[in-house]
Amino acid sequence: MSDNKQQLDEAAVKAIDDAAHKMLEQGATLGDIRGITPEQLKAVYNMGLGLYNTGRYDDADKVFRFLVLFDHLEAKYWIALGAVQQVKRNFQGAVMSYGYGSFLDLHNPKPQYYAAECYLAMGDIENAKSALAALDEYCPKDTELGREFRDKAAKLQEKLSA
Repeated sequence: MSDNKQQLDEAAVKAIDDAAHKMLEQGATLGDIRGITPEQLKAVYNMGLGLYNTGRYDDADKVFRFLVLFDHLEAKYWIALGAVQQVKRNFQGAVMSYGYGSFLDLHNPKPQYYAAECYLAMGDIENAKSALAALDEYCPKDTELGREFRDKAAKLQEKLSA
Protein backbone atom coordinates (compact mmCIF):
# COMPACT_ATOMS: atom_id res chain seq x y z
CA MET A 1 0.00 0.00 0.00
CA SER A 2 2.80 2.44 0.78
CA ASP A 3 4.29 1.80 -2.70
CA ASN A 4 0.97 2.85 -4.27
CA LYS A 5 0.90 5.96 -2.09
CA GLN A 6 4.45 6.82 -3.09
CA GLN A 7 3.59 6.33 -6.77
CA LEU A 8 0.51 8.47 -6.39
CA ASP A 9 2.55 11.18 -4.70
CA GLU A 10 5.15 11.03 -7.46
CA ALA A 11 2.41 11.17 -10.10
CA ALA A 12 0.80 14.13 -8.34
CA VAL A 13 4.14 15.93 -8.11
CA LYS A 14 4.74 15.29 -11.83
CA ALA A 15 1.27 16.61 -12.72
CA ILE A 16 1.83 19.75 -10.64
CA ASP A 17 5.27 20.22 -12.17
CA ASP A 18 3.85 19.86 -15.69
CA ALA A 19 1.04 22.33 -14.95
CA ALA A 20 3.46 24.85 -13.44
CA HIS A 21 5.74 24.48 -16.48
CA LYS A 22 2.84 25.18 -18.84
CA MET A 23 1.77 28.21 -16.85
CA LEU A 24 5.23 29.72 -16.45
CA GLU A 25 6.91 28.76 -19.69
CA GLN A 26 3.99 28.85 -22.10
CA GLY A 27 1.75 31.50 -20.49
CA ALA A 28 -1.07 29.04 -19.95
CA THR A 29 -3.90 29.68 -17.52
CA LEU A 30 -5.45 27.18 -15.17
CA GLY A 31 -8.42 27.14 -17.54
CA ASP A 32 -6.10 26.15 -20.39
CA ILE A 33 -4.65 23.35 -18.31
CA ARG A 34 -8.09 22.12 -17.24
CA GLY A 35 -9.44 22.30 -20.81
CA ILE A 36 -11.89 25.14 -20.27
CA THR A 37 -12.46 26.94 -23.56
CA PRO A 38 -12.66 30.72 -24.03
CA GLU A 39 -16.27 30.25 -25.13
CA GLN A 40 -17.10 28.51 -21.86
CA LEU A 41 -15.42 31.27 -19.87
CA LYS A 42 -17.35 33.87 -21.86
CA ALA A 43 -20.62 32.09 -21.05
CA VAL A 44 -19.71 32.04 -17.35
CA TYR A 45 -18.80 35.75 -17.55
CA ASN A 46 -22.18 36.57 -19.10
CA MET A 47 -23.89 34.60 -16.35
CA GLY A 48 -21.92 36.59 -13.78
CA LEU A 49 -22.98 39.86 -15.41
CA GLY A 50 -26.59 38.72 -15.27
CA LEU A 51 -26.26 37.95 -11.57
CA TYR A 52 -24.60 41.31 -10.95
CA ASN A 53 -27.22 43.23 -12.93
CA THR A 54 -30.05 41.59 -10.96
CA GLY A 55 -28.46 42.39 -7.60
CA ARG A 56 -27.31 38.86 -6.79
CA TYR A 57 -23.91 40.11 -5.71
CA ASP A 58 -22.83 37.14 -3.58
CA ASP A 59 -23.47 34.78 -6.48
CA ALA A 60 -21.80 37.15 -8.96
CA ASP A 61 -18.81 37.35 -6.60
CA LYS A 62 -18.41 33.56 -6.74
CA VAL A 63 -18.66 33.54 -10.53
CA PHE A 64 -16.05 36.26 -10.99
CA ARG A 65 -13.72 34.61 -8.46
CA PHE A 66 -14.02 31.42 -10.53
CA LEU A 67 -13.14 33.37 -13.66
CA VAL A 68 -10.03 35.05 -12.25
CA LEU A 69 -8.89 31.69 -10.92
CA PHE A 70 -9.22 29.99 -14.28
CA ASP A 71 -8.08 32.93 -16.43
CA HIS A 72 -5.96 35.30 -14.40
CA LEU A 73 -4.86 37.13 -17.55
CA GLU A 74 -8.25 38.53 -18.59
CA ALA A 75 -8.64 42.12 -17.38
CA LYS A 76 -12.43 42.24 -17.66
CA TYR A 77 -12.77 39.39 -15.16
CA TRP A 78 -10.71 41.32 -12.60
CA ILE A 79 -12.66 44.51 -13.27
CA ALA A 80 -15.97 42.66 -12.84
CA LEU A 81 -14.74 41.16 -9.57
CA GLY A 82 -13.75 44.65 -8.45
CA ALA A 83 -17.22 45.95 -9.29
CA VAL A 84 -18.87 43.27 -7.18
CA GLN A 85 -16.52 43.94 -4.30
CA GLN A 86 -17.15 47.67 -4.59
CA VAL A 87 -20.92 47.30 -4.48
CA LYS A 88 -20.52 44.96 -1.48
CA ARG A 89 -18.45 47.73 0.16
CA ASN A 90 -15.28 45.62 0.27
CA PHE A 91 -13.30 48.60 -0.96
CA GLN A 92 -9.85 47.20 -0.20
CA GLY A 93 -10.62 44.01 -2.15
CA ALA A 94 -12.08 46.08 -4.98
CA VAL A 95 -8.95 48.22 -5.17
CA MET A 96 -6.80 45.10 -5.44
CA SER A 97 -8.99 43.63 -8.18
CA TYR A 98 -9.06 46.91 -10.07
CA GLY A 99 -5.28 47.07 -9.73
CA TYR A 100 -4.88 43.70 -11.44
CA GLY A 101 -7.36 44.75 -14.12
CA SER A 102 -5.48 47.97 -14.72
CA PHE A 103 -2.16 46.15 -14.90
CA LEU A 104 -3.56 43.83 -17.57
CA ASP A 105 -5.26 46.62 -19.56
CA LEU A 106 -3.42 49.82 -18.72
CA HIS A 107 -5.33 51.98 -21.19
CA ASN A 108 -8.75 51.00 -19.87
CA PRO A 109 -9.85 53.89 -17.64
CA LYS A 110 -12.51 51.95 -15.74
CA PRO A 111 -10.36 50.23 -13.10
CA GLN A 112 -8.41 53.41 -12.37
CA TYR A 113 -11.57 55.49 -12.00
CA TYR A 114 -13.40 52.95 -9.86
CA ALA A 115 -10.32 52.44 -7.70
CA ALA A 116 -10.36 56.20 -7.09
CA GLU A 117 -13.99 55.92 -5.98
CA CYS A 118 -13.06 53.12 -3.59
CA TYR A 119 -10.16 55.07 -2.15
CA LEU A 120 -12.47 58.03 -1.66
CA ALA A 121 -15.00 55.79 0.12
CA MET A 122 -12.19 54.67 2.45
CA GLY A 123 -11.17 58.28 3.07
CA ASP A 124 -7.81 57.81 1.33
CA ILE A 125 -7.63 61.03 -0.64
CA GLU A 126 -3.98 60.68 -1.66
CA ASN A 127 -4.46 57.27 -3.29
CA ALA A 128 -7.69 58.47 -4.92
CA LYS A 129 -5.73 61.32 -6.49
CA SER A 130 -3.01 58.87 -7.54
CA ALA A 131 -5.55 56.63 -9.28
CA LEU A 132 -6.96 59.64 -11.12
CA ALA A 133 -3.45 60.71 -12.11
CA ALA A 134 -2.86 57.23 -13.57
CA LEU A 135 -6.11 57.53 -15.49
CA ASP A 136 -5.00 60.89 -16.83
CA GLU A 137 -1.61 59.46 -17.83
CA TYR A 138 -2.77 56.29 -19.59
CA CYS A 139 -6.38 56.81 -20.63
CA PRO A 140 -6.78 57.43 -24.36
CA LYS A 141 -7.93 60.92 -25.23
CA ASP A 142 -9.40 60.04 -28.61
CA THR A 143 -11.97 57.36 -27.78
CA GLU A 144 -15.53 57.67 -26.55
CA LEU A 145 -14.71 55.59 -23.47
CA GLY A 146 -11.64 57.70 -22.80
CA ARG A 147 -13.57 60.96 -23.05
CA GLU A 148 -16.38 59.62 -20.86
CA PHE A 149 -14.02 58.58 -18.07
CA ARG A 150 -11.85 61.68 -18.38
CA ASP A 151 -15.01 63.76 -17.80
CA LYS A 152 -15.96 61.61 -14.80
CA ALA A 153 -12.42 61.82 -13.46
CA ALA A 154 -12.40 65.62 -13.78
CA LYS A 155 -15.61 65.85 -11.74
CA LEU A 156 -14.23 63.51 -9.09
CA GLN A 157 -10.96 65.46 -9.03
CA GLU A 158 -12.95 68.67 -8.37
CA LYS A 159 -14.67 66.92 -5.48
CA LEU A 160 -11.30 65.86 -4.07
CA SER A 161 -9.87 69.36 -4.41
CA ALA A 162 -12.81 71.03 -2.65
